[in-house]
Amino acid sequence: PIRIDAPFDELQKAAGTTNLSFALGYPKDNCLDQALIDEAVAIAQAAEVALLYIALPSFKESEGYDRDDLDLTKQQVKLIQAVTAVQPNTVVILNNGAPVVMGAWIDNTAAILEAWMMGQAGAGAIADILYGHINPSGKLAETYPHKLSDTPAHLNFPGENDTVRYGEALFIGYRYYDAKEMPLLFPFGYGLSYTTFAYDNLQVHTEPGRTVSANSFNDEDGVTVSVDVTNTGKVAGQEIVQLYVHDQKSRLKRPFKELKGFAKVSLAPGETKTISITLNFRAFAYYDPAYRQWITETGKFDILIGASAADIRCRTTITLQSTLQLPTILHDQSTIRSWYNDPVGKPILEPMFRELMKKGGPFGSDNSKDGTIGVDMLNFLMDLPLRSFLQFQESFLTQPADDIVDMLLKQVHATME
Repeated sequence: PIRIDAPFDELQKAAGTTNLSFALGYPKDNCLDQALIDEAVAIAQAAEVALLYIALPSFKESEGYDRDDLDLTKQQVKLIQAVTAVQPNTVVILNNGAPVVMGAWIDNTAAILEAWMMGQAGAGAIADILYGHINPSGKLAETYPHKLSDTPAHLNFPGENDTVRYGEALFIGYRYYDAKEMPLLFPFGYGLSYTTFAYDNLQVHTEPGRTVSANSFNDEDGVTVSVDVTNTGKVAGQEIVQLYVHDQKSRLKRPFKELKGFAKVSLAPGETKTISITLNFRAFAYYDPAYRQWITETGKFDILIGASAADIRCRTTITLQSTLQLPTILHDQSTIRSWYNDPVGKPILEPMFRELMKKGGPFGSDNSKDGTIGVDMLNFLMDLPLRSFLQFQESFLTQPADDIVDMLLKQVHATME
């Protein structure tokens, strides 16, 4: 048989002989009913603690359609404001499927418990948490913004003419908020419990017992990251340790950091455990459309260990050596920047490029004895196709620009054979 726990019944069961009081607080529809608020305020004012169960009704959130906002109903907001005005020990229990904004009432609440979409036994689980029988240990899988207009898709969704443009690209969730350095209500991965945790002794290993040195790590080996976590509180609890990776320099635009692993650990008061998270090739790779594959690049990566995306507790830097042998993506319309970013193309182009700059012309450095290019001029030229640059310099060339580009490309391909 199907049974669904009722929140009030489960609370009364947990309370034992203590009698609890109940008020409806808000209707199922979108009407404003001041009488329901007044009843709740009277009960809350006479109590030691007020528990407000706030569930988004089906006209605000349901399957089959998208929400228009991140708001609670007007009645729910007024209810929270009225109750917290007379009862400082007010706990708000949210029953919702996605983030809601809280700016109008959060500062006056004693605590907020995010219950999400509770299952059949959800009411009993909430009672266990509120009465301290269970220590909550969840972390947010979504970022909570201050307002709808802060969200990554705000300018692109729902689109127009039956088309939605995914303009945020890679910058969704915490990646977007990192890039914008935007203040948040609650960051991705955030969550409190009835205890606290400390992090220490971050280590990176390529194999058991061997700590990574600056030059010993390559993408085929992968690494194992370990960190000590200590329960610094007075009750047993569980912590979710999050590992983010920051690529210090990339050919393509990347998020500041990305979650690459996590681990949950149970700890008694004062207990310390070492948790380990393994990172493989994909943890340091990104998909490059030009190569049509996942690639790694030699360079420095920061390993960030945090309790949330905004609470990084310890970090270290390692150097990755890429083992990939990538084909050249240079072509007859490639920019000078692309040539300089290509490990094979740069040494082939650079001597000729500097010689041309010494000779003068529209982009030349006539007064430079060593062919050094000024920073401003170089930045101007970098996004110019090499072919176009050579065409501007043709009075100083011994052959047509097209022939020179073809010759350089042949040298690149010959070098890679």
